Amino acid sequence: MGGSELATRLRTLRLAAGMTLEALSERSGVSVRGISDIERGRSLHPQPRTIEALVSGLALDDAARRWLRAPLIASGPDGGRTDFRPARVTDFTGRGAELHRLVDAASASGTAAPVRVVVVSGPPGIGKTALVTEALAHVAGEGRRVFVDLAGHGRPASTALEVLQRVLRQCEPGDPPGTLVAARARWAEIATDERVLVHLDNVSGEEQVRPVLVEGRATVVATSRRSLAGLDAERVVLDVLDAEDARVLLERVIPAEQRDDRSVAELLALCDGFPLALRVAANRIASRPATTAADLVVRLRSADRRLALLVAGDVSVAAAIAVSHDDLDPQTSAVFRTTAALDGVTFDAQVVAAALGDDPLETEERLEQLVDLGLVEQRGADRYRVHDLIRLFASDRLRDDAVAEASVRARLDRWLLDQLLTAGSVFVVPGRAPVSLSGADQQAARDWIVAEVDHWWPAFQRAAADGRHETVLTLTSVLQWVANLWPDWGRWYELDLLAQDAASATGDDGAASEISGHLAWAAHIERADHRLAARHAVDALGAAERSGAAHLVAWGHYHVAWAALELGEVERAEAHVRAAVAGFEADPDPVFLHQARGLLGLVLRAQGRHAESVVALRATVQGIVAGVDPVDERVRYAQALARAELATSLLAAGAADGALAVLDAGLGAVPLDTGTSLGLLLRTRAAALTELGRRHEALRDVERALEAMPARVRPARLDALQRELAMLRDDLTGPPG
Repeated sequence: MGGSELATRLRTLRLAAGMTLEALSERSGVSVRGISDIERGRSLHPQPRTIEALVSGLALDDAARRWLRAPLIASGPDGGRTDFRPARVTDFTGRGAELHRLVDAASASGTAAPVRVVVVSGPPGIGKTALVTEALAHVAGEGRRVFVDLAGHGRPASTALEVLQRVLRQCEPGDPPGTLVAARARWAEIATDERVLVHLDNVSGEEQVRPVLVEGRATVVATSRRSLAGLDAERVVLDVLDAEDARVLLERVIPAEQRDDRSVAELLALCDGFPLALRVAANRIASRPATTAADLVVRLRSADRRLALLVAGDVSVAAAIAVSHDDLDPQTSAVFRTTAALDGVTFDAQVVAAALGDDPLETEERLEQLVDLGLVEQRGADRYRVHDLIRLFASDRLRDDAVAEASVRARLDRWLLDQLLTAGSVFVVPGRAPVSLSGADQQAARDWIVAEVDHWWPAFQRAAADGRHETVLTLTSVLQWVANLWPDWGRWYELDLLAQDAASATGDDGAASEISGHLAWAAHIERADHRLAARHAVDALGAAERSGAAHLVAWGHYHVAWAALELGEVERAEAHVRAAVAGFEADPDPVFLHQARGLLGLVLRAQGRHAESVVALRATVQGIVAGVDPVDERVRYAQALARAELATSLLAAGAADGALAVLDAGLGAVPLDTGTSLGLLLRTRAAALTELGRRHEALRDVERALEAMPARVRPARLDALQRELAMLRDDLTGPPG
């Protein structure tokens, strides 16, 4: 009766919703054939996750949900809770370490002792049940095997008594005891008398496992999307398959003539390593000989359609995720949906709370609930991430409410850009020199900017696309100081191009000059394209002269001089840098004057005028050191750079002892830790020591310089520096020249 009644009710609800088979398939992710088989009564026992997907696709209220599910609840012994042991997957792939651990745990036996418990947890579709089924198939020896599926799927969760009764039914004939105390006592007798392997599948809470934990010779393996942290147990936490195992799985299922290496590689990425998604995709291809992996890949590239296409018969990735999602309370569901609006791979509770307009502490509690359910993954102490396929599911749910989606994204962008302005302003008073604040303040601000770049950068781009010119220009102005401390991001030139468009739209020559200067800096640092930098520098000077702002004219000359120096045009460079020095001498803030004098020293050295170079660079060092906060990281790096350049000029002038004294003063003057400043001073000191014939000391400095290079340095630059230092090390370890 169950299958026929279910067919009638599903067809009635679909027609009442005005949906065709194709429309319901689109909304639910269940294939047209799968829905048709249920409605024609051919599929008498559809999988619970299929029913859950159909319920979601039909958007049923509580009464309609209960009405549709009623035939399933009424069918089968024990209120429809049949315990058919899952079939072993014939082409099980990967999970070697986890499989070994489970086989060892399940093989343990002996005299009466506290029952051994293993919890296998992970997100939906990760292959928990398949892994345990495979492991138990490898366990040798006699013993009873018990399998209990505790999935509610719309029914109330099994109580402690119901769990014990279902275990006991598989251990002996007849009705089990009707009270919890009696059932537990009977289970304890059985567990003492014989070895029993109990697999509790789809566990929803610790209370379902605890009644089975009695002294005896039993081993209990619990599979759950929840972590079941309240249990004292061995734990196997599953993540996605690694690339090689995932590839092997696809190639085992998809016939060779229906796949090629490129399509398999892209299919791996699109399925995000989830075994269920991989198997569904592979089965879908294999079951249709006229299609290929490439055909499915083309269709799966559309993120909006991917989950709807990851369906094979009555098995659906979306339906598997829906089982966890549909148990969420409204507030936690809102947090889950909001994660789909985030651009970054990882995030913290504060970002999600800002998008929701909610309290960060409450949001964090709900994120922890989602972690416990396997819908969100914890990454470090306060960071989270959502797997791509689960994020697509969240995105589908977020799009169901277009007004809420627009509100979430607007709140998020507004908060991110406000935070970015606050963090960037720690380093600068807009339009003037950087502010000297405590190192802790600056470190916290930079840490936020670096950690959340994958969130604020898309928000910045959207602001530019929306024509929010003043916002873009203000943020670009403060971020230029951050760029000097984080030159290895790799997107500063792109950001400055957006700002250039904003400056052009406002017709502000001052802003245009400032942004052209930023572009010149980025062309030098990020692209190593000095001719491109020269073009931007000329634009900066021209716009500055049109604006009439003296400090911008000085900056324009500075940028032209820098580009000319890099291009070997040293006489032209000198003329412009002297103009920059003169311009900054009239400025009440000395910071820019020190910077211009430093560039003058480099220009003079390039001309072979070493004594003059030393004078200019010594004035730079003295100016930077006097009256500034050495805790300020920007100042610390500026000091180190100026001292290194002064020492280089002294070496060129033949004053190696003087160079060494300058560098030693730099190493001892401020509390330098490992980082770019330390590496810079040590590298230059090694050159001075080499000149003095102190090769062993020089070698030690090279080794220390290599260790000092920070992880945030862009790999290409770090590799180049390491090669340079390695060559110096090789020279020092060879015979004296």
